[in-house]
This record gives sequence, structure tokens and C-alpha cells, in this order.
Amino acid sequence: MKLQNLLLLIPLVISGQALAAEKARWYSDEQVAQGKELFRQNCAVCHGQNAEATPNWKQTDANGNYPPPPLNGSAHTWHHDLDLLRRTIREGGKKLGGVMPGFEDKLDAAQIDSIIAFFQSKWPDEIYQRWSGRFETSDLPSLNDIVVASKRPITKLLRQRIGNAQIDDISETSVEDVWQVQIGNRYVYLLDDGKYALMGDLIDLEDGRNLTELSRRVATVETLSGFDDADLVVFAARGESRATLNVFTDTSCPYCQKLHNEIEKLQEAGITVRYFPYARGGSRGPGYQHLKSVWCAEDRNQAMTDAKNERYDGLPPGDCDAASMIDRGYLAGNKIGISGTPALLKSNGEKIEGYRPYQELIPQVLQ
Repeated sequence: MKLQNLLLLIPLVISGQALAAEKARWYSDEQVAQGKELFRQNCAVCHGQNAEATPNWKQTDANGNYPPPPLNGSAHTWHHDLDLLRRTIREGGKKLGGVMPGFEDKLDAAQIDSIIAFFQSKWPDEIYQRWSGRFETSDLPSLNDIVVASKRPITKLLRQRIGNAQIDDISETSVEDVWQVQIGNRYVYLLDDGKYALMGDLIDLEDGRNLTELSRRVATVETLSGFDDADLVVFAARGESRATLNVFTDTSCPYCQKLHNEIEKLQEAGITVRYFPYARGGSRGPGYQHLKSVWCAEDRNQAMTDAKNERYDGLPPGDCDAASMIDRGYLAGNKIGISGTPALLKSNGEKIEGYRPYQELIPQVLQ
């Protein structure tokens, strides 16, 4: 894709589009079988026999380096398109600041594709669909047409400028020599081998897609999927569940209270509401202790209703193990860029800004 077909806007708010519908996997059973043998001959010593890595892969070694990550969908491999996966196997990981050797002198293009097919076969359907939806329109050239780029770590200069801030993800965009870097809930685009950085939303002018927004949604869905219903306060749809609405809420927030008073309308429309705690102001916020009490209650749904209506006398002390969810929810909200409550998120990661009356909210959630 050429740079003139895209636009970087600073800042830009754009309504999102739904992620791609479920798609069949691109590889064959024969490729998986061949890839299994090639993977175990060339990759398993670092990444594990079944691409599962080692149990301590999230812990740095004595030199501050992370061990090779799992490739089975449980880490960030699915954040990279097929082109970048091919390049990484061919060229190694030095460009991303890693130590993985390159295999271009040992494996041909078909063999590299078979290895990718093998470890992608380990990805759960949900992870594969997120990956295919994210990169469905990527222009993926043949491996033999790829020009080998500079070996200098692409984020070297950026790291010098951001200090101790953590870089969460690095992925090559569909624009030649433009890399997307995630820092918390922000996205930065690196050009000229990391010499220049741009902040903003990357827009494909040919089809109007906000590429940055798609990345935000993928990251949001990944964060939300880390919580089970048992971690949350869930108001299930009445009858068939047609959609799920994730809500970051604070019991002391007036508009959260207003939304909760309309929750039966959402349930009747077939919408399941999953409440995440988000105490405005963190542990010093006015709703922090009340949220802990809600999560410690035997009947969380009733406790949430009582707290939203400022009936606090019957709430239990917030000193149970489940109360740790209040801090977890706050950190998760910050990670995906929650700045106020109620924050409404559809199951595809699309954000609905602020409170909406149920007459307006229901069609937005169901569409």
C-alpha cells in the first residue's frame, strides 16, 4: 500500500466499523503437517514443541531480556500480519530488538509458510478470527519479493525519548516502511527506520478505514477477554442474548446511576450488561470502597442496584478476596484508555462515548 493513499490525523474521532466476519483459515492440513516437522527441527528448542514456550517466558533473564515467547496464540504473535511473520522468520528478530536468528539461508518460502501454518493451527478460533479480521485487507507480497530492511532496532531512538514507558506492541503496517508502536493506550508511527515518529490516527483514504481504531479495538477485546463473568457483575439479557455491552462503572457517578436505572430496558432488548469496576480517582475516589462492598456481596446484582441508588447501609465490608477486582478493573480501564464513566464498549471493542438514553443506546449496541 502506498503512503499517498493514507492520512494521519491529529487528533481524529471516527465512528468504528465492525471487525471482519468469521473466515476460513488460509493454510492446508498438508502445510500444518510439514510445518510440524520443520518447527520441531528449527524452532522448538526455543519456543517449545507445541509453540507453548517455557513457563517463565514473561520473566526477564539476568541481562534484562525476555525468553522466546509462545507462538500458540497466548502471547502477541497474532498482533502481526503474515508478511511480518514471514520476515521475522527469514530475517530474525534483531529489527525488533530481539536475538532470534534468521533462517533465510536454511528455509525456503514454502517451508516458512508451513511453519507459520503449524503454529497458527494452535491458535484458538477466537484468536485466529481477531487476527484475520485485523489483517484481512493487508497487501501481503510474496516472501521472495520482500526487500530486506535495515537491521537496526526500529524502536532504538524512540526508547531513548520515552524513558521507562513500556512499549507493548510493535507491528509493521500495510504502508511500506511504516511501523506501528503501542505505548499504553497510545499509538505511534515510526518512519525512516525509526528516525521520525508521528502520533495520531492512520486512515486508509481508499476505503475510509481507520487503521488505528481497528488496532485499538483489537487491544480492547484482548483486555476484556481476560475477565470471566465470575469476575464481574453481570445483568443477563432476558430471553435470547442478542449482544453484550461492557460497562466500566463507578457507583458514585451520576450518569452511571442513570444508566443503571434503565438497565431493565437493555435486558428486555436482549442485551447482556457486564459491569467492570472503575473507581474514578483510583483508591482515593468516592466510589472505591462502595465498589469493594458490591464485589464482596453475596448478591452482587442487588448490591450494585443498592449502591447505585445510594442505599449503602446493607452493603457488606469490602474486605473479601473478590475486592481485588476493583484495582484490576481500574488498571484494565486505564490500559484501554478509559477517561470517565460510564464507559460503554461493544463486544467488538467499539467504544460508545458516555451515557446514552436507552432509546438511543439499544440500536447502537445491536447494530
